[in-house]
Amino acid sequence: MLLNSSEKIYLFFSSASLFQKMGSSPYSRAASKPSWDRKSKQNTKFGRNFGKFEPKKFSLGLMGFCSLMLLTFFSVSKLFHPSSPLSENDEAVTFIENPPNGKLEEEIANLGSKFEDIGSRNNATRNESRKLEELSASNETDSTELVYVYFSVFTDLETQIQKIENNVNLKVDSVNELAVIVSKEEETPMIDKGVPLEDNLNMELHSSDKQDVVTSNIGDEIEVESTEIKSTLTCDENSIDEGFPYARPAICEMTGEITINPVSSLVTIMSSPDQGYGEKKIRPYARKDDYLFPKVKEITLKSVFTESDAPHCTITHEAPAVLFSVSGYTGNFFHDMADVLIPLFLTSYQFNGEVQFFVTNYDHKWIQKYRPILGKLSRYNIVNLDRDKSVHCVKHAFLGLFRDRDLIIHLHPTRNPKNYDMLDFTKFLRQVYGLKRGAPIVLGDQLHKRPRMLIISRKGTRRISNLRELVRVSKQLGFDVVVSEAGGNVKRYAQLVNSCDVMLAVHGAGLTNQIFLPPNAVVIQVVPWGKMDWMATNFYGQPAIEMNLKYLEYSVSMDESSLIERYPRDHVVFKDPYSIHLQGWDALSNVIMAQNVKLNLRRFRETLLSALDLLQE
Repeated sequence: MLLNSSEKIYLFFSSASLFQKMGSSPYSRAASKPSWDRKSKQNTKFGRNFGKFEPKKFSLGLMGFCSLMLLTFFSVSKLFHPSSPLSENDEAVTFIENPPNGKLEEEIANLGSKFEDIGSRNNATRNESRKLEELSASNETDSTELVYVYFSVFTDLETQIQKIENNVNLKVDSVNELAVIVSKEEETPMIDKGVPLEDNLNMELHSSDKQDVVTSNIGDEIEVESTEIKSTLTCDENSIDEGFPYARPAICEMTGEITINPVSSLVTIMSSPDQGYGEKKIRPYARKDDYLFPKVKEITLKSVFTESDAPHCTITHEAPAVLFSVSGYTGNFFHDMADVLIPLFLTSYQFNGEVQFFVTNYDHKWIQKYRPILGKLSRYNIVNLDRDKSVHCVKHAFLGLFRDRDLIIHLHPTRNPKNYDMLDFTKFLRQVYGLKRGAPIVLGDQLHKRPRMLIISRKGTRRISNLRELVRVSKQLGFDVVVSEAGGNVKRYAQLVNSCDVMLAVHGAGLTNQIFLPPNAVVIQVVPWGKMDWMATNFYGQPAIEMNLKYLEYSVSMDESSLIERYPRDHVVFKDPYSIHLQGWDALSNVIMAQNVKLNLRRFRETLLSALDLLQE
């Protein structure tokens, strides 16, 4: 049982009153000094000499000493009792990590010094007790003097203990203000002499499936950061873009504990059973096309519930990971851009180079061709998933690439969260290849300065058979003409395109080079015969507008097509060319896409004059 201050005062004065009554009772008599002069008698008659002591004074000393010890014990033990200020704090002191400016160690040291002060007070009390014994043994000390001494000692001890208690309350409040919560997975902070803090504070750490709880010795629970591995997985596998079904390939974005095992073509994500991720198989090529399945390597995405189910990590990456394939239709400049590089930009540019690429269907020649673009998007070496043997661990990953329509980036809440557009991509390319021109020539601003026109030639199909005549007419109209076949070194060709104000080409992959033109330049597309308008507009016409280019389209007549030399005028290719489209890509490529064109230069002249007009705007 603990005594409060009033109870201790009452007990003291009750004892003092008892002492006073004993000093004035009928049993008291005048004190007489025992004779100690004769030592021989002292030794032989110890029992009789002892019996001569006054019982009253001996009892007073003994009872006073016991009372003082009890009062001291009750006062000091209050500091360590569960009901003391240290345990009555509203918040349990939890793990402490990195206390600001070393204040915690200072406060704990101050508390230790205060408790040492209590010990010194106890020693002082024991000294006073010994004095009381000496006084009680003396015949010259009466009961009034004894009560006065007890009262003085008690008053001084009570005052000092109260001061220490007040200081302890303040220090405990300071410690509580410094207390912070940390995860149990981190190293336990240490305080005095290397003792773990939770041992000093008598705390117990409990774990559950969903949260950690720190329990203090008064039973309060404090929720701290969950140790359950939280993960997210979002897959877009069934999106539909009307008219562009291939423009919505499957892609999965995930966060959490992720492993990438190239040997087994397996990606795992740590999850809980109730999340129900299951298992998926993804072909990470940014084009949804059944013809691609044999070409693109399949990656298995699987959720695991324990660390033992996942492969052991050998390499850990801090940067997010992007897994993609460079197979499919790559090798064609249009598909290189539309199916890989623009989707890769859309997926990874947001990380400002802090992203790790993992490439399956690895093609060293393709990688080297586009090394400047890949190196600008990621500052890390590419991991070849076809040869690498390590198990890679990441916290954020994309399996597949976001994409939009061909050579187009539209706003989309999930596939384009950063709201990029094709102007961002073309600006990025100018930075990659050091393209200096950001605008075409404006006619009339510079005397005798002729606009430069690039005519992209072809060696195979869709050639301009009267190219020489076209060059002659173009020069007559005032163009500085350059004829070049697309391909070869990307940087050199990009610089050539960027130096021009007008680019002319028959429908085909060469028109993809418009991405290197300066904004407001002019693009002229020659559209072959055979209902090619939709393809021409959506593959190159609309993208040109999205890139802030000025677009002109010239549709070839039946007489300008080489098909007139292969088929009679009443053939289906002339009567119903769209039926060729319905027969599939093989029929389309073997018939309509295989033609050459011979331009009616008198008719085509009007298109060239329109280009000059656009350069004056």
